[in-house]
Amino acid sequence: MDISGAPKTDNKFPLSFYYRIADQLITQANQCRDEQNTTDLYTTLNRYCSLLSIVPQHRSYSTYSAKEKLHHNKIHEEYIKELEYLKPQLSCNSSSEKDLASPSNGQKKLKFCQKAETENQSCDNKGNIGLASAITLDSCTRCSSPCSTFSTMDMDWSVNVHLVTQSSPSPALSYIQNMPQASSVSHITVADSTRKYSKSFFQDIHISARLMEDFLELASDNTKKDLETCGVLAAFLKDRIFYVTTLIIPKQESTSNSCQAINEEEIYAIQDEHSLFPLGWIHTHPSQTCFMSSIDLHTQFSYQVMLPEAVAVVMAPTDSSRSYGIFRLSVPGGIDVLRECDERGFHSHQEPSDGSPIYEDCSNVYINPNLRFEIFDLR
Repeated sequence: MDISGAPKTDNKFPLSFYYRIADQLITQANQCRDEQNTTDLYTTLNRYCSLLSIVPQHRSYSTYSAKEKLHHNKIHEEYIKELEYLKPQLSCNSSSEKDLASPSNGQKKLKFCQKAETENQSCDNKGNIGLASAITLDSCTRCSSPCSTFSTMDMDWSVNVHLVTQSSPSPALSYIQNMPQASSVSHITVADSTRKYSKSFFQDIHISARLMEDFLELASDNTKKDLETCGVLAAFLKDRIFYVTTLIIPKQESTSNSCQAINEEEIYAIQDEHSLFPLGWIHTHPSQTCFMSSIDLHTQFSYQVMLPEAVAVVMAPTDSSRSYGIFRLSVPGGIDVLRECDERGFHSHQEPSDGSPIYEDCSNVYINPNLRFEIFDLR
């Protein structure tokens, strides 16, 4: 059974790109074992095995490092055996095979909020700041519209500023956001007309509205100059829910309608140190409306190849009708179009053959005001 939604390999990405994803999944699997988290372990192992099954399709596979291929092939065999061992345990628990399968057409997926353990990792004696999260999910309330603006003026927010040294080559500012507890979690509703196209199963995502607002504030200098700003969203997986707890603003090159991260090794260093998944990206449209340009679609494709749940958050402060959007390429329609497109710069795309839009609003995202998050500004 494949719940990964992983696409075929794309030769536009080097094979090392896929093995990097595999290494991230190994790290996550080890963490799940340490926590005795059988449900997430099964999901992670399954994603790893799905990825390793398509890696040989890559045109560079035959000439790639034999040592690394052997290393991952051995792990692949071990994980297949472990999946078979775990499957009966999941059947005995509340997470049954029915929970792990994709919902059939017309069947509504039950959305629910769970209480998650509070996890705090304090600063070590070197002054490094670890991943800090304090999550309490007590209730669910629905938003009236996916385009609603966020209201946080009546909340008591406090931001502590620290220096962190784990990001080379130089220290970076890190903001630790302290969150109020026991606030309601809001599901971003999506019109049925766009929800029906993505057939793959996606884990739910929780993100803080304050994180998006803080990003917009940090991007304000560029916005005033009509320059885009981008950031990377990083998350951890707990009880089959992705929690966005880290925003990384990398060094970047920007224009009025594009932005490109540079020195990506710094991004990887933070993700690896905290065992975080690259859950997508966030960027501004300083003077444009809230939509995904052709360049944005190609950027999003690279994230969705890494992680099917990956999202693109567009912040459009001058769009009076919609100030933000959380998007994903449609599956399989949009993914197939981008896989076949070799053009660069601004260009048009053909319509997906299945009649779906090339991208769509995400239907699995919750605004969670209880998330404590961290911002690394590497600029």
